[in-house]
Order: sequence, then structure tokens, then C-alpha cells
Amino acid sequence: MPVIRIASVRSQQQSANDWAQGHPAAAAMAVALAKTSEPFRSLAVKGQMQRAERPLLKNPNKLTLRQHIFPKRSMEPFADQSGRVTVFDVLRHKARPAKLDDTLFLAQRAWDQRTETYMKHIEDKFQRVVRPIIECHVNTITPEQRGPTNSMFALWFMRARYRQLGAQEIELFGVTGDHLTKAQEETLEKNGYLFARRGGKMPARQLNGVQLQMRINRYALDLSAVTKWGAIHAQSGEFIVPDVPSHMIIPLTPKLALVGSATDGIITEQNVAEINSAVKAGSREYYFARDLAKCPF
Repeated sequence: MPVIRIASVRSQQQSANDWAQGHPAAAAMAVALAKTSEPFRSLAVKGQMQRAERPLLKNPNKLTLRQHIFPKRSMEPFADQSGRVTVFDVLRHKARPAKLDDTLFLAQRAWDQRTETYMKHIEDKFQRVVRPIIECHVNTITPEQRGPTNSMFALWFMRARYRQLGAQEIELFGVTGDHLTKAQEETLEKNGYLFARRGGKMPARQLNGVQLQMRINRYALDLSAVTKWGAIHAQSGEFIVPDVPSHMIIPLTPKLALVGSATDGIITEQNVAEINSAVKAGSREYYFARDLAKCPF
């Protein structure tokens, strides 16, 4: 269960227990628990995304606003010499080159900075696991490394499904909240605090972040039943990367992927085609690769 820290900012005119009477932490956790008990959110179609809240001018607190769904470091091995990948836009039915920070690959402030920091720890642990495999120093995921790999797949799986906010604020029942300046709000967010605005309204990104952390932790625990992750090398052909993972496959490079419950080894182009076809079928808005012409289906 994630630890929630709710900020309290009271004026001299307020009694010391006014804020406590609202039980904001309990209200926020109640909303998060209710949401995590719901089925997975239906994926919105392009154009339904809410405009993200803007930070202060020049973003002095360095809050992360453009958030990668598939980590940027995991995308880098698929980039060509110009720093671009080839993306197939499912909705427009065409392929195009795209930089790694193309808006198609990003959520727009869909979770808060506290959650971003939590996710960064998962990404960094995973990179320490897979970097030796990518660099050909080792060729297997050890039992001790399954945990970080499970967490990374759970992170990607959930972020892809919770990258969009249906609204920018959610009202908490029985909470009055506080009058905060934007500078106060951003300082609190930078330091890992949640807050409720006057009227008991909390930024939806904060509750989405709590929900994401809970869902990631729960799914990673479920994945502990997976006996191993196989390091799979393509003899010929290259892998694609989906926007919404639906199979236990984590592409590491165009010719290397981790596959859940699989044995380490080399696969044929026909096997690559079968994997790509399955991955493509689950893609919602796009999939990308280093060179789609080299990706069999």
C-alpha cells in the first residue's frame, strides 16, 4: 500500500482541527481503492485527452510534464542514427519517422511527481538488469532479477492503460481543502505531498498516481508466479514495440526481447513474425520499430 502524505496549510483564522475533520488522506485512499477495484479503464480514442494543467512559467520546480509510456532509455536501442524510430500510426494508417519525445509516445502530466519518482526507481533497476544482456555480457535473467523485470512489465502495462485523465480534478467527499497558490501547490508536489484545493478538489493526476502505484504493485506481485523471463534473440527479422502491451514480451533491441515463461534462445524469422503479429493486434494507436521494413508479420 503506498504511503500518502497530504499537506495541510491553515490560516490563522482556522482552528487547528478544521483540516483534520476532513480526513483528506482517508478520503484520497478511499477514492484510490475504489478505482483500483474497478475493471481496467476503457482506452480512450485520440482526441479525448484532457488538456494537462500548466505549471508556473518556466516550470521552476522542474516537474515532469511529458511522461513516456515506454521508457525513453528502452526506446533508444530502436533509434536510427538520426535519433528517430519508425512509428506506424494505426489511426491514420501510415508510417512515419518520429523522435523519441514525439507526443504519440507521451502522457501529458497524467500522474504526479511523487509517482514519477516511484516509477523512475523501477526503470533504473530494470536497466541495471538488462544492460549486461543488451551489451552481450550475460545471456539470461537470473531468479533474483525476475522481481525488477516483473515490476517493469507491470509499470509499462499499467501506464499504457492509465495515460489519460478523464478530468483534471476530482472532488473528495467530506473534505474542505485549502486555498493554495500555484507556487505552494508545485512546491508540495515536488516534495511528494498530495493536497486538496478549496472545495475538496484534488488534482486528478495525484489520485491517478496513487491508483497506478497500487495497480503496478499488485500486478507485479501476480507476476511472481512466472517462473522465468527468457532472453530471445531473433535469427532474422526485427521486433516491433506496441503502445499497449498485451503479451508478456518486453523488446530490448530490434533483435532481442524478454519473453515471459520462455527459455533463453534463438528464434527464427517465422517466430518473430508470430510475435509481431500478436503484438500488433493489441496495439491501439501505434507501434514502432527501428525499421518496419525489417519486421515480419
